[in-house]
Amino acid sequence: MAPRLGAPEGGVLEGPSLPKFLETVLKARPAGRVFLTPSLLPQWGHRIEDRGGRPVPLEDEAPHGRGAFRGILASAGPGDQVWLDLGDPWPPGADPDAVDAFLALAAGLPEPPLVVLLRDDAPARPRTQRLAVDRPGRVLLLRETAQARAYALGRPPLVGELAAAAGWTPLAGPFQPLAGPAGGRLLALDVDGVLIDPGRAFMEAVAGALAELAPGLAWSDGHYLRFKRAGGFNNDFRLTAAALALAERGEDPGPGALAGGGLEPRIEELEPGCRSVFRRHHARTGHLARALATRPELEAFPGGVALCTRRPPAELQAAFEVLGFQLPAVGDSAPHLRKPRPEGLIQLADRFRAASITFVGDSVDDAEALRCARALRPELGWRFAAVGPGRGRILAEGDLQGATVQEILAQLADREAP
Repeated sequence: MAPRLGAPEGGVLEGPSLPKFLETVLKARPAGRVFLTPSLLPQWGHRIEDRGGRPVPLEDEAPHGRGAFRGILASAGPGDQVWLDLGDPWPPGADPDAVDAFLALAAGLPEPPLVVLLRDDAPARPRTQRLAVDRPGRVLLLRETAQARAYALGRPPLVGELAAAAGWTPLAGPFQPLAGPAGGRLLALDVDGVLIDPGRAFMEAVAGALAELAPGLAWSDGHYLRFKRAGGFNNDFRLTAAALALAERGEDPGPGALAGGGLEPRIEELEPGCRSVFRRHHARTGHLARALATRPELEAFPGGVALCTRRPPAELQAAFEVLGFQLPAVGDSAPHLRKPRPEGLIQLADRFRAASITFVGDSVDDAEALRCARALRPELGWRFAAVGPGRGRILAEGDLQGATVQEILAQLADREAP
């Protein structure tokens, strides 16, 4: 079976906080009833009324039981909404499929209500991504991050409506649903060092950005490689910002200097500006990259094929130009998708309904993301495959290894041979 190849679509919107998102939802759809978890009523009851809506508290067992949901579906009408706060721990004996069952039934209504799921941030829960993006209906998943930001995930048209009401621009993301039977295989691939040899493109872009932002800073290829080997700097915007933060403090730009802590807030402040300058320099150095695999080689894999990359949307499009084809992808479009966090891999596993996932990477962060995904979703078959000259540093027992992605594909084919 050929991999499902296609372009990513927008489906994520960044905002300052969950309350701002809920205010925007009310602004976009002010009329009708809002069924909501009782814990939300004190803060939002009067605001809903001020917008011309009518708050209706759910029964106390929701969202842990199905009784309250049946009542909603029996009386739901145009303009109604359902707000479910999923952030609290589920009590013993709670029905883990109650929310899934409700959404499946709601999607079948002639005019389904808008369902807003709040704070379902635990990637160990299989529903975390697919509730909002892998079904018909109108579902938004609002998530918080440690940086006091928030993200709305959902199908692109619905996210577009929210963005228009807020005046914000959606981030590009891979949230289109994918058809296909459950229980299949997925080959997830990092981009740089796996499918693309960036050559000196990123090294020189970082060096150029730092020369512009911090003239006179001592910077070399060795500094760049030390950051990469340390882990946590798979994103070159973040690497540039970290080096700049250390320079401001008068310290040698190396990852070991970050061990003392205290720099993370400054790195986050610097990253947007570093992103802009880095992109300008990368536009000059991008021609140094070359493709390491072809579409026919990947199509030989008997399952789904997708990308899990540190590249944000703009750089991901540049990667597709180098490759000459596109793949479904999770990129670095939001902090919760940034490796070594495992949510990107978990999201791909859910989207492809995969029972076994092989992730091919070349960095410490790639390996850690796979191992975290395995710990959070042990019912799935996870396998890491290390490629590239530094693969020996990141291997663990049971991993595959090869110099190239073609060698990994050959090993996977041999394992499936009768």
